[in-house]
This record gives sequence, structure tokens and C-alpha cells, in this order.
Amino acid sequence: MAISRSQIPKSVKNPSLYKKAKAKAKAKFDVYPSAYANGYMVQEYKRMGGQYKANGGAVNFVEGGTVMSQGRGCGAMMESKRRKTKMPRA
Repeated sequence: MAISRSQIPKSVKNPSLYKKAKAKAKAKFDVYPSAYANGYMVQEYKRMGGQYKANGGAVNFVEGGTVMSQGRGCGAMMESKRRKTKMPRA
């Protein structure tokens, strides 16, 4: 059964290696897809020399994004002790 290009993530640089790693995972695990099988497939793909594209699904921060206060721990916190986190605009 051949894997079509639509089933391969866009972040994969080498589709042929990805297919080999996927076939290896399917042969090793009874249940595919599963968390263990997918983890094994990614490890095998990287072990074989496969790479992912740099910005395959990363969130880019927009200049001038909203700054939110994020409380750490339980209970009330002084405003000066809260961590400031930059959040991307929607």
C-alpha cells in the first residue's frame, strides 16, 4: 500500500525516508496509529537522517502582541511578582 503525498506532513524534508520509517513502525506495532507507534516512527525517521523543516508548525509572535499577567502557584500574588508573557495576536 503506497502512502500518498497528502498523508505525509508538510514539515517532512525527505518523504521517502518518512515512508520507510512509517513502514517499520507498522511492522513493529500491532496497533497503528498509536502514540507509541508514532513516537517510534519519529525516532526512526530522525535516526535514519530525516529532518523536519524549521517552521513546520511553530507559532510566530507578532510585533506588539498582547502582554498577559500569568499567576504562578496557588493563592493571591502581588502584581509585581507576576510573570509577564507575550501572547500572539489572534
